[in-house]
Amino acid sequence: MSICFDSPRRQRGDMMLEALVAVLITSLIGAGLAHVAANMMNNQRDAKVENLVVERLRDNLHSKGVGLCSGSTVEITLPTGNKNANISCEAASANVSMAGVTRTVVAPQRVDLTVSAADLGGRRGSSEDPDLLVSTRQ
Repeated sequence: MSICFDSPRRQRGDMMLEALVAVLITSLIGAGLAHVAANMMNNQRDAKVENLVVERLRDNLHSKGVGLCSGSTVEITLPTGNKNANISCEAASANVSMAGVTRTVVAPQRVDLTVSAADLGGRRGSSEDPDLLVSTRQ
């Protein structure tokens, strides 16, 4: 007798089991793709926020320059709210000797603006993440 004509009582449901395994594998692949897409969106958001912070800090350096050294912080506006960037200034000078004559040369003052990783939001902000630094000597 042919396998195609087996009586219904001898069928074991192999096709249903195979379909169940196929649906399970497909759902695992879909969940993995959703996880990857969520990570990409979070990374894109973090990159946009960092780019926005860098633009605001560069704008402050360009418009105020060494005038920022009179304060300790400058406020920048982000979509998540206002954040403070720490200001540090350092004067630089060097002694130059030529033909037995020594002169002191004063270099332009260095201005550093730093935003902590915790203020950037997102998945950043852990202790191993570095702060964002924009400086006149970069």
